[in-house]
Amino acid sequence: MERPEAGAAASGVPRERQPRLPPVPVLGRPPGAVQHPDGRPGHPGGAPGRGGGGQRRHRHRGHPHLGAAWLAADVLNDAALVLELLAPAWPRAGPALLTLAAAAKCIVGVAGGATRAALAVHQARRDNMADVAAKDSSQETLVNGAGLLLALLLLPLLEGRPWLTWGVVTLLLGTHLGANLGALRALRLPTLNRPRLRLALGGALRGGAGGGGATHPHPAGKGGVVVTVPGPEDVNPREPLLPGFGTRLSLHLGAPLHRLVNSEAEFKKALECGTEDYIIVLRPAQGWVGVGLRRGAPPDTPLRACAQALLLEELLGPDLPPGAPMGAALRPLQHRLRRCPPGTVPWGVVAESSRLWRTLGPAFLHGLAAAGWETQRHLLAPDEWQLDWAGPGGGASEEPRPSAPPQ
Repeated sequence: MERPEAGAAASGVPRERQPRLPPVPVLGRPPGAVQHPDGRPGHPGGAPGRGGGGQRRHRHRGHPHLGAAWLAADVLNDAALVLELLAPAWPRAGPALLTLAAAAKCIVGVAGGATRAALAVHQARRDNMADVAAKDSSQETLVNGAGLLLALLLLPLLEGRPWLTWGVVTLLLGTHLGANLGALRALRLPTLNRPRLRLALGGALRGGAGGGGATHPHPAGKGGVVVTVPGPEDVNPREPLLPGFGTRLSLHLGAPLHRLVNSEAEFKKALECGTEDYIIVLRPAQGWVGVGLRRGAPPDTPLRACAQALLLEELLGPDLPPGAPMGAALRPLQHRLRRCPPGTVPWGVVAESSRLWRTLGPAFLHGLAAAGWETQRHLLAPDEWQLDWAGPGGGASEEPRPSAPPQ
């Protein structure tokens, strides 16, 4: 007996006999932006094609904010220990405090597991995950045993001395957080997330550690420009531990169409000013820059698009130094960007940045690889939307609501 297709399982009617549902226009989007409820192009489950269609991608390659997750797990773990110590002093609030401590430890287990897995992948340079896991487990056992012995030695000394007890607890918690903060600063992760890419691009444009920012003519370089980029040893110690710090714009990488443009005219402008693999919309007055990724684009498209968006963010900062790569062409863009009327999109600046990025972008990516960064995989965490458009004058489509992850 043949099994029915997945689409016909619910109704019991073969797919070829089911009525075709008409496309539903997507309001507030350019003509041609349609949503098909049966999985045809225009729906996230639609087949690839150049006739329009949006798709949500589900890609997980690690934690984009490893330091923030690690630090949050440490703080929550210490807070849970403090709550457990406070519970006996307040009998009425004891159950509530212990409940909060248990909830915090549950969060610590999830965050700690994620960070431990990401660090294990980073440390297993020779594909020796089993060795790394075994050493990690043995070290944890040793630390727990040392903590137990220290507790047995301190308990007789702290009995009946609450102030001394809390002083020792404060000292140990501070030592714990300080040691973990030092461990975070000692990491040299070669994968690029947004803060590290921002620091690397800023070092390349403005100079800094490692001599970033120098350019020299090179016959093999794209356009005769070579960009020297700070390496992981220079960038990792300066990475902010809390996401969002040190940013001038809110970057939405892989934004849906309805977040990027509000009209057909804006969409046509975005196509004219963008590239064949992605489009960029900059709204300085709102502090927002969005990137629409095209379906079927090369794997390095998110890295190239994110770097160009961060270039626009860098142009909103102080004047570039005289030795900046292609500074003679980028500095006029800075002045034009500052004269942009509030509430408008500087399409001319976006178009000129796309033109310059065709030369500066490949040189910057080559500099990243030369500095020791991994450019084949990244932790830029693009959103799962993909766009499709037929050509410079064609429409685009995407699905405005999240879809279920593919099985």
